[in-house]
Amino acid sequence: MQNSGVTLEIESMYFGSSKDNNLVMATISYFGVIEEILKVDFVKFRVPVFKCKWVYSNTGVNVDDLGFTLVDLEKKSYKKDPFIMAYQAKQVFFYVKDPSNQRWSVVIQGRNEHDVENHEDLRVQ
Repeated sequence: MQNSGVTLEIESMYFGSSKDNNLVMATISYFGVIEEILKVDFVKFRVPVFKCKWVYSNTGVNVDDLGFTLVDLEKKSYKKDPFIMAYQAKQVFFYVKDPSNQRWSVVIQGRNEHDVENHEDLRVQ
């Protein structure tokens, strides 16, 4: 599963409760594994699309006491909506099995372009 993991961050507005009239902005992260890479052909241009196997975010994603994000890759969901545009995805370099609980995997994020641009020591000379 190395290099095939992705995360998708969605911003959503919601009401805190039925009595609350103030909208709250929240960022929700979804985690998955790419199953297939497709190109949608619009004749004049093509758009890359990822078909992913997504983890159920309600019970399949957890943050431990040290701040590590853990996912249960067996808790699959969103089967009717597996597609995202490639530009929406952020790389998950790989998922590492948690040695204290084999059911969970630790999310190891890949570096994004912003990280590389801001660290001169990471640039190829």
